[in-house]
Amino acid sequence: MQINITFRHLDSSPGLKEYVQKRISKLEKYFYGPVEAHVILKAEKFRQEAEVTLVGDGYNITGREETSDMYEAIDLVAAKLETQVKKLREKRKNRKRAPKEFESAALTEFIPEEEAPAVEIERVFVKPMSVEEALEQIKATGRDFLIFNNPDTASVNVLYRRGNSYVLILPELS
Repeated sequence: MQINITFRHLDSSPGLKEYVQKRISKLEKYFYGPVEAHVILKAEKFRQEAEVTLVGDGYNITGREETSDMYEAIDLVAAKLETQVKKLREKRKNRKRAPKEFESAALTEFIPEEEAPAVEIERVFVKPMSVEEALEQIKATGRDFLIFNNPDTASVNVLYRRGNSYVLILPELS
């Protein structure tokens, strides 16, 4: 981790530099690639301010704290940055990937070209919802069927209307 320290209205001391290096370098474990840290330490009358910007892994994270003690300001900004980095990593980790869609080429392979029916492809976003929510949605939209992701079974289900009743199709794995 490369750490650049700037002092404003404050004398640079080796002890303060070493403390900043120690506290900010602990954040490196949350990144996969190279990380740069830009640290600005300011002193104005009785206020001591520490501002840190971390750049790495596609993130640009900034934290700023102001107290009466410079060491306390560095501790607080390091803790603030650590919570921000953890939160961003958790968001990135939990982000869902787009579902893979099947192609119609497999349908037309086994049928001779002169007999091949016209296949219309409709791409559908599969929303996570319970069976009750799906039933309400199909009634509200007036459509004949609904494809949804059931969180209870962790699978894709189809709900369709048959006369005055509804049928739920559950996949069965062999």
